[in-house]
Amino acid sequence: MISILLVDDEVQFLEITKMFLEKGRGIRVTTATSGDEALELLKNQKFDAIISDYAMPGMNGIEFMKRVKSLGDDTPFIIFTGRGREDVVIDALNFGADLYLEKNPDVRGQLSDVMKRVKNLVSSRSEGREEKERCRLLSRMLDRLSCATFRFREAEGDLFLLAGDAASSFLPASLCHGREERINFNDMINPGDREKVKNTRLEALRKAREYRIRYIVQPAPGEERRVMERGFPALHQDGYCIEGYIIDLDSL
Repeated sequence: MISILLVDDEVQFLEITKMFLEKGRGIRVTTATSGDEALELLKNQKFDAIISDYAMPGMNGIEFMKRVKSLGDDTPFIIFTGRGREDVVIDALNFGADLYLEKNPDVRGQLSDVMKRVKNLVSSRSEGREEKERCRLLSRMLDRLSCATFRFREAEGDLFLLAGDAASSFLPASLCHGREERINFNDMINPGDREKVKNTRLEALRKAREYRIRYIVQPAPGEERRVMERGFPALHQDGYCIEGYIIDLDSL
């Protein structure tokens, strides 16, 4: 069920829009006749999208949107404008509106368009939030584990590596802040293991198969750590690469 806050000073428009959008379409509409009334509703309720008319007495739609954004609310926001109001459209987009729509006499046709756009917008925003949450969880895990994730392509010859703070047990601390860096990781591998690691990765790429290998890294002069690297073939648009992780065995 998608929840929408609809704000307009025209009561008849609110009633017609609410009835149309809620009729068997999986949408619940809450209405407000002013920006002030809508802000009171937002104190206690969370919505999937906000749709507001621009031309309202007192606080117009853009001023209302600014107030919402100033509260840290990133709810998708759609502004209704009158025809020929390019200045309003520019301001709406500049101040953070996700979409703008011109009101027109074909109410039914326009509301069908509104419904499609809102569903697409909410779906896109939801996917973005889920992706951010996954990244946040991954970052927290990396900060607690003595491991790093990596990507390897033969043409590049070395690793793109992502590591959290705990990976400083076997990597230089400058690389362990949740940033993805391209590093000359081969120089950190014990010289006696370099050829073995290189050949294992290349064979995995060419045969598109996963692998597991143990070797020694030297994060600093005179220091050695035992690590285990596990890689998996991954097909991208420009061909196969290896994606995987490296674990500090001495920290287990």
